[in-house]
Amino acid sequence: MADSTGTLTVRVPGFPNPIQFADWTHDNLYHTVQFQQGNTNAVQAFTGAPGSAIPNGQRVLTLVDTNIPRSGDNGLSEGWEMLVYSIGIQPAREWATNAPPAQLVDGVLAGTGQLSRPVHLGGGDPAVTSGGILFDFLRKTYVKFTVNQKVQSEAPAEKYPQGSGMHVFATTTDIEIANNGRESPADARVFVLPIWLRANIAYTCILSPQVAYEPAPTNWATTLTTSLPILGFDVRVTLNGLLKRPVT
Repeated sequence: MADSTGTLTVRVPGFPNPIQFADWTHDNLYHTVQFQQGNTNAVQAFTGAPGSAIPNGQRVLTLVDTNIPRSGDNGLSEGWEMLVYSIGIQPAREWATNAPPAQLVDGVLAGTGQLSRPVHLGGGDPAVTSGGILFDFLRKTYVKFTVNQKVQSEAPAEKYPQGSGMHVFATTTDIEIANNGRESPADARVFVLPIWLRANIAYTCILSPQVAYEPAPTNWATTLTTSLPILGFDVRVTLNGLLKRPVT
């Protein structure tokens, strides 16, 4: 409902303070982590700001990987708040390399020792030589989002559709783009009551493989796994909702 104090405000369920339109925007915070085929270890998203190493890897996070003001284990920066109304989980790319994946580069060709490509469905069927990780990731990954070490939301990864991404129409049979749900914000999972993020209150999203992700030979074509035997993928976690940040 509206407030009559002179500044346009609203009150939302689950949040104790009135929201002033001048201070809040509908926005998102996102963060990217890295997995390698065969991983069984849990990985924490929102750990590390731009310039830090990607969780579970070594390459440096850039602004296309994360936009958080500082590492989530320190909470939001002073003056920041967020009401999270949905969480989207997007396997963002598959990659392959012929050396330890220290500083992977997007979009390079296989002949240079690295390769990035859109996510494929996969499933471990030897007949599917193009492979892919989406089926394996969604089936085996359990997700917990915590604030101040208290679990606020948890479920298998497929319960958090990404709500954005690529949609491709093609006339050839060798193009495949696989998404965790439709590329529509309206199809993201929405919370009835928001999750409140504040300054200096730690938050994180823990992605835990319950079984090891499939090994390399059944995931990409034999020629690729011979020349670029180290396979993996990046996963982007996005928090959607109302965001308050200081004017800079």
